[in-house]
Amino acid sequence: METPGIKKYRLDSPAGGLTQSIVNQVLNGFRLEHFDETIGASREEFRKLLGHFWGLPEDGVSLDLRQALSFRNALRESLRELGTKEFQTSTGYTFEYGRQILAELDGVIGSESMTDQLKL
Repeated sequence: METPGIKKYRLDSPAGGLTQSIVNQVLNGFRLEHFDETIGASREEFRKLLGHFWGLPEDGVSLDLRQALSFRNALRESLRELGTKEFQTSTGYTFEYGRQILAELDGVIGSESMTDQLKL
């Protein structure tokens, strides 16, 4: 049941599988300095998000605003950290697809686009 007043954002397939890969990468694949500030959640909160994603089918996931912000930040950092070639190897999704989802999240969240600020 959805909490009244809490907006849910839906990432449809195949982005549902990308969520699991990105959360796993940020928690286990590479080290982030200042994790809480960079992601917008503590490691423990983000670990709970991974548990949330593992319980959902890969055909899509629903995120509240806080989850969407944290996932967007994690996706941004994964794109930066892994780069074009390693992103696909590590996540199973192309770098361009990751950038597309990042741009969609930026639009949904209403933040300034981060896709142009990626250092490749």
